[in-house]
Amino acid sequence: QLMAEYDASRVSVRRAIEELVAAGLVQKRHGSGTYVTNKEVVNVVDSLKSGQEFAQATGKELSNEVLQFAVIPADKEIAGRLELAPGDKVYHIQRLRKIDGRPQSVEESFMPVALFPELSMRALEKSKYEYLELQLGIRIDGSYQEFSAVPAGREMVKLLNLKDREPTLQITSLSRMKDGTPFDYSITQFKSSEYHIGIYLHRELKGNAYNMGKTATLPDLPHP
Repeated sequence: QLMAEYDASRVSVRRAIEELVAAGLVQKRHGSGTYVTNKEVVNVVDSLKSGQEFAQATGKELSNEVLQFAVIPADKEIAGRLELAPGDKVYHIQRLRKIDGRPQSVEESFMPVALFPELSMRALEKSKYEYLELQLGIRIDGSYQEFSAVPAGREMVKLLNLKDREPTLQITSLSRMKDGTPFDYSITQFKSSEYHIGIYLHRELKGNAYNMGKTATLPDLPHP
């Protein structure tokens, strides 16, 4: 069927399937066939949720292992993202996040020390958003996020128990408070063979975009 659909030889189809198996995207079951790998975690994005809120909604248990917690001077890139001056102090945080005891993602975060002078490892072992909202009374507006597939380095392969050549799903995010202040710049790498994200896009037209004889101009997408 694949040979006919893609006008490819049997050898090419077999090679393509082997590539998908090596990447962990499909799996062969002896005597049964080849199947798309089941995703352990499915996250439907319709609003900003913390990892803890997502786990609770899906009946799973989330745990955070803090691998690194240090205060460092912000370099030019981090300072620009967080609207700080280069050299301003930021927390450098790395957390290994597990779902039901299985490693799912590694999160690297940068947060201004001036905004959270009493941030502790204990708070980071739980929900970061819960600490900010319930204990500090901070109102979070949202997060701009970018998605990309990246090759995993040696450290990531070890932390997430990845297969050789298995890519990770990387999400880069910049979160802001209600007043527009950026408070968290994070780069998170997910185990792509077990994690799936679905996005629901709400369509909203201003006025009648389909008036006969008229050209409607839709608003530009927001740019960070």
